[in-house]
Amino acid sequence: MISPLTLYIGNKNLSSWSLRSWLVLRKAELPFEEELIRLDEPETKSVLSALSEAGTVPVLKVKDEIIPDSLAISQWAAKAVPNLWPKDPAQRARAIELTHVMHQGFEDLRREAPMNLRRRTETPMPASCLADAARMSALWEECLSQHDGPFLFGDWSIADAFYTPAATRFVSYGLPRSPKADTYISELMSDLDFMDWEADAMVET
Repeated sequence: MISPLTLYIGNKNLSSWSLRSWLVLRKAELPFEEELIRLDEPETKSVLSALSEAGTVPVLKVKDEIIPDSLAISQWAAKAVPNLWPKDPAQRARAIELTHVMHQGFEDLRREAPMNLRRRTETPMPASCLADAARMSALWEECLSQHDGPFLFGDWSIADAFYTPAATRFVSYGLPRSPKADTYISELMSDLDFMDWEADAMVET
């Protein structure tokens, strides 16, 4: 049986936005097919432009509907599977808020330390990047200190999907973080779904 969902993604080693949506669909246990669009190839721009007006990945195709952008895809999945957000209304609102913060912010961290799962370096990073990393580490610590669960709001939520690509940057670039934030990063990196993605990234050509 052909899945009614197709997720178009970029290279697994590099595409942080794709990773977010892919994790959300996996955690939602929604069967989907994935289509890889190789980035930085001569035909990439034309392929992406034909797929959606945004000209970016990820893109989710639901029958005849096209949903671009990782946040929009996650919001669509949450309507189908409500437990992707915390049950408590206050925690849910905070999780949505922090997801938007990651979606729109931390520009220096994203620019100076792009996701590259195969990279391991301790090259000194710009002060602006380190400031973003420190702010993110503090944000994680604030959330994690409020409960005993391993994730930002106890159980896994969409917020964790959005911060997983950022967590890989701490590992790739040796960015400083608090012990509690380091434990959180380890939880995200040892997640079985993430490890499936990472395994594919390691053998990409």
